Amino acid sequence: MPLKKQKRARSAADKSLKRELILETAAQLFDSKPDSLPTAAEIAKQSGIAKGTVYLYFKSKEEIFLALLEQHYQNWFRDIRSAITADKPNADDIINAICHYIESQPQFFQLASLSSSIIEQNVNSGVLLAFKERLVNMVNSTSHDLAEKLNLEEHDTCAQLLMRSYAMLLGLWQISHNPENLSDLFDQPSLSVIQPEFGLEARDALAQLWQGYVGQKDSKSSGRFWKIGNLFTN
Repeated sequence: MPLKKQKRARSAADKSLKRELILETAAQLFDSKPDSLPTAAEIAKQSGIAKGTVYLYFKSKEEIFLALLEQHYQNWFRDIRSAITADKPNADDIINAICHYIESQPQFFQLASLSSSIIEQNVNSGVLLAFKERLVNMVNSTSHDLAEKLNLEEHDTCAQLLMRSYAMLLGLWQISHNPENLSDLFDQPSLSVIQPEFGLEARDALAQLWQGYVGQKDSKSSGRFWKIGNLFTN
């Protein structure tokens, strides 16, 4: 049921609350139909905010969902940092930390799957660049923390591994999840090889990436840690 019409926000706190209401409403509508983005009009109606007011906070519906996606990135990297509590984490610690939020918040990869093809194509370039810069900061902050726990002097390797993990998991998620309206059609054992079970495949794939690296992290060649390329020749 749509909410009652909201009064115009006056203070900074009121504006922040109204912005959050728009995002929460958009998230709820997207959850109910995750194969497409709800319109700004639908979000406005459901939240009780005038459509014109929605556009005061976000210039397009895609900008709304870019903001939602950014929240998921923030929560994912925060979850990774908080989940890796051991001073010297092993590969399983890292793998579980990476997978936990993705598995518990399916909306994250549902939005990420639409990001480059739909969301980012319809967002102001300045807004998109600022988003990308904040994302870089999230990656760097998380990789710095992880490098410190793994006793590495440079965080670049951890940043590369985090982004490779993300790209690999997103690809696995996309081939393992069918559109809701076609799920019954494709839910057949004969098709399992091309649409694997995400949880198992995700951990197996991450193990191939991280276990080799963490297992070799104390080995040095010419006074340096093994290069990432050596991980894939084991």
